[in-house]
Amino acid sequence: MQLTVWTYEGPPHVGAMRVATAMEGMHYVLHAPQGDTYADLLFTMIERRSKRPPVTYTTFQARDLGGDTAELFKNAARDAYERFRPAAMIVGASCTAELIQDDPGGLAKALDLPVPVIPLELPSYQKKENWGAAETFYRIVRTLAGPHAPAPGTARPAREPGRRPRCNILGPTALGFRHRDDIREITGLLARLGIDVSVVAPMGGAPADIARLG
Repeated sequence: MQLTVWTYEGPPHVGAMRVATAMEGMHYVLHAPQGDTYADLLFTMIERRSKRPPVTYTTFQARDLGGDTAELFKNAARDAYERFRPAAMIVGASCTAELIQDDPGGLAKALDLPVPVIPLELPSYQKKENWGAAETFYRIVRTLAGPHAPAPGTARPAREPGRRPRCNILGPTALGFRHRDDIREITGLLARLGIDVSVVAPMGGAPADIARLG
């Protein structure tokens, strides 16, 4: 018997959605036309999550292109913060919305929201989903953990006597193949080796957890 496997990798904003959905207290404002909201189905139907991902879409239509789509984005971002009160937000554009060049990062910065807002530059026509997930997590860590990280060359303090070694598990996301099971198994293996897990992220991690990675 011969087996052929066909795999599909989506655009990079789907990777960003996998990171946002995996985290607690994170919200994603996505500048996207009506139709690009199909990504919700990936999490509610394929991954069988009990709630839709923490994503707000601008959902502009063809008739909106003659007006101010930038204002649509600002209203969506402002409303998303007021409704969900996240600890941090990421903002970006889908592959279609990228063509109108509204600059979600600059628009969100102008709103001066009282939480960290992390802009994503995800070139939809050069990169794909897995790159988008990696880039999103990198940007989140740079923004939230960077200010708290020790300076390069800082000597690492010795572990206190009697304190168990610790580690972080970084990388598991929503819609990741068996990632939830992998976290449980790896955490159990480390515990039997006498190693504590400090932070698991993005899956299950909050912005405050990311901030203390340094």
